[in-house]
Amino acid sequence: MYRFIFCLAVLSFTLQAAPQDTGEVTGTVLELTLPESTEPPVWGPDQVSKLEIDGKDYSTPRLTKRTIKVEPRPNKDSVTIVYTFWPLTYTRIIRTKVVKVEKGKTIKVDLTKPDPDHPDKHFVIYVPTPQPVVEAMCKLAKIGKDDVVYDIGCGDGRLVITAVKKFGAKKAIGIDISEERIRECKENAKQAGVADKVTFLHKDALTIKDFSEANVVLIYLSDKLNEALKPTLQKTLKPGSRIVSHRFRMGDWEPDKTETLRATDNSGDEDEFELHLWTIKKK
Repeated sequence: MYRFIFCLAVLSFTLQAAPQDTGEVTGTVLELTLPESTEPPVWGPDQVSKLEIDGKDYSTPRLTKRTIKVEPRPNKDSVTIVYTFWPLTYTRIIRTKVVKVEKGKTIKVDLTKPDPDHPDKHFVIYVPTPQPVVEAMCKLAKIGKDDVVYDIGCGDGRLVITAVKKFGAKKAIGIDISEERIRECKENAKQAGVADKVTFLHKDALTIKDFSEANVVLIYLSDKLNEALKPTLQKTLKPGSRIVSHRFRMGDWEPDKTETLRATDNSGDEDEFELHLWTIKKK
């Protein structure tokens, strides 16, 4: 009898203490469409996509269609989505999008295209340009004593150093997103005895809005990064300025000249290399 009364008392307490279902829906459902990311190569197993929402990792499962329920941070009506992916094995892109959210709503978010309000960040793996190709690029650009040369993605500085030391450019500027590479550039320029004629900038080239100081631009980046740089180069370079790209093109902007050369690569083997030249025309 006492046991029966005790059980009833526990049941009564449980029913009273249970949270009431008010029917209120919290959080927001995001239906995400994500860009394809290449399979990681054998030599780069860490080259996998990464998805973060307000700093929380949602990387797996790695699919192009994801449905995720999120709770915005206190006093916030938006979430920040950061997606890192590899469209090619040598190119990494970090794409950011801020999305306004509302409790109980489902929001479709397309991350397959860049957000103009939050420009993509592009990174390319570091592959040094073989010295014979460096010299061929300088020759194709017809670098001389009156030229100011920019190297976008300057790596260890070899293009910048060669432009002033061997081809006599009056000034050369190297730009690289890697702080480690810039330190290496400065040391290499010092050893080559050209530190007074060169400058190295630790910057994201996509944040530079004016290249008008240059009349020669050298690049070895990627198709996507070249195309992202194209509008600023076309707009700000003076007529007669030359752009030479190792391997990669610039979207639908056809080069004025393409050269193919055979040269020794970084491993000591002979290989083919393609160079493209564009000349800025009068506006």
